Amino acid sequence: MAFVKRLTFESNDLGIDVDLLLTFDDQPIADLYKKYYPSAFAVRKFGAEGTFRADVMYRSQLAFSKVVISHDVIQSASTEVPINVGQSTNLTQQDGVYHFSDPITDSTVPKKNIQCTNNAPFKEDIGVGFIEKKGDAPKTTLVWRGVGHGQKLNAEFTPVLRGYIGTNYQENSLIKGQVETDRLFEENLAALDDHTTWVITYDPPTGVLSINSK
Repeated sequence: MAFVKRLTFESNDLGIDVDLLLTFDDQPIADLYKKYYPSAFAVRKFGAEGTFRADVMYRSQLAFSKVVISHDVIQSASTEVPINVGQSTNLTQQDGVYHFSDPITDSTVPKKNIQCTNNAPFKEDIGVGFIEKKGDAPKTTLVWRGVGHGQKLNAEFTPVLRGYIGTNYQENSLIKGQVETDRLFEENLAALDDHTTWVITYDPPTGVLSINSK
C-alpha cells in the first residue's frame, strides 16, 4: 500500500527573500544529466518579512507518463499509468493517441525497478513520477529524453528530496546539470514521519541559511 508524506516548510521574519528549490536529484541510475533529468519538483518562495508556510506532498505510488516538454519545461502528460516495483508496461501510439498497457509483474525487470518499453514509432520523452491522490495526474520527478523505438527504460526511484536556494529554476523545469548553489535540505522521505515541519532560518552576521526539523 502506498504511503503518504507531508512536509511543511515555514519561516518567520526570515530577513531575506528566498526561493527554495526541491528536487529528487539523488538517484542510483547511471547517466543522470545525460539520458535523463530531474525536474524542479517544487519551487517555494519565502519572504524577508512575515510568516510563510508551504506544504509539499509525496505519495509512494509510482507512475510512468508520456510527457510534453517545451523549452525544457514539463508542460503536461498526454497519458500516464500507475505502476509498482517489479512491473512493466508498453507505450504505444495509434492515430496520434498514446497509450500505456496495463502493468504486469515481470521477472525480467531488474530488482527495485519499474520498466517501460517504447513501442511507439518514434523517440519519446517519458517521465517517472508519483500520484499524490488516486485519479490525479502524476507529478513528474524524472524525465528520459528521446527514448528510442523498442528501447526498454528501467527506472529505480529513490525518494531522497533535496532543497537548494538561489537557483532561479521554474517549477516543473528540467534541471540540466548538477545544482551548484547551497544545498540546505536532504531527507529520505520513506524514513520520515507522515507529517514533518521544517523551519528556515537566516543568520545575518554569517549569511548562513539553515533548514531544521521543528
